[in-house]
Amino acid sequence: MTGRRFLPVRLPMYDWPEVKAETLRLERALQGALCAVLDLDPSGFRERPENAELVEVWTDPDLLLTQTCGYPLTHALAGRVRLLGAPHYSAPGCDGVTYCSQLVVFAESSHRCLEDLRGRRAVYNGADSQSGMNAFRHAVAGLRGRDGGGSENENRFFSDVVASGSHLGSMRAVAAQEADVACIDAVCWWLACREVPDLTARLRPIGRTASVPGLPLITSLRFTDREADLIANTIDAVLTGPETQESRERLGIRGFSKLDVGDYTGLLSMEREAAGLGYPVLA
Repeated sequence: MTGRRFLPVRLPMYDWPEVKAETLRLERALQGALCAVLDLDPSGFRERPENAELVEVWTDPDLLLTQTCGYPLTHALAGRVRLLGAPHYSAPGCDGVTYCSQLVVFAESSHRCLEDLRGRRAVYNGADSQSGMNAFRHAVAGLRGRDGGGSENENRFFSDVVASGSHLGSMRAVAAQEADVACIDAVCWWLACREVPDLTARLRPIGRTASVPGLPLITSLRFTDREADLIANTIDAVLTGPETQESRERLGIRGFSKLDVGDYTGLLSMEREAAGLGYPVLA
């Protein structure tokens, strides 16, 4: 692979300022191990393009390793990246390679279940998020289905739905009572409870969504099957080895599983089920 200048290894999906140092240590461990097994020049990496959109970075032909979300994997990135697998997390709501989302409300509110939020204001992180939008839509669709359908206005569940741009933004909106409910990735909720407890003290979980495989690790389609398998085996070794134990414990990582795209069909089933119940858009 002489002459190839890859993008540095990045794990951006849970890279909060509070755990930045541990994330960087893990990224460096992964990059160093991959340089060794793929015979890459450790000084031969280039920086990601400034102001590049995430999809642009994810589909860069010189991508070595990064983390994305399952919803883009099955939509905008379908057929454009190579899936390697996903880490295991120790957060409540995670089981092996799977995870769910926590439905959270203001701690002092009277809401006890999702049904109580009918006609209230919801917030979500972004339209391409599995944990913040697709799982949320699926959870609400089950309640909407009890109504037997109707007009578009009748099929609304919430009075208003707004995007925050991030799970932390959604939590802050609910904590400030600017919204009534949010759907938060189980790992983000766990991190927030540990790292920003003043925020989570103002919030309260009232339920969980269905589970699916967690945030996938991907690489470029340029790699052969043999090389991709080597990359996946190296990730497994780094994410289970003693050298990274301290960083992994801080980040809640305790393993890795190889996966293929077929393992993520549950996300598409959620989308289809919601549409089949007359609820194709979170509303």
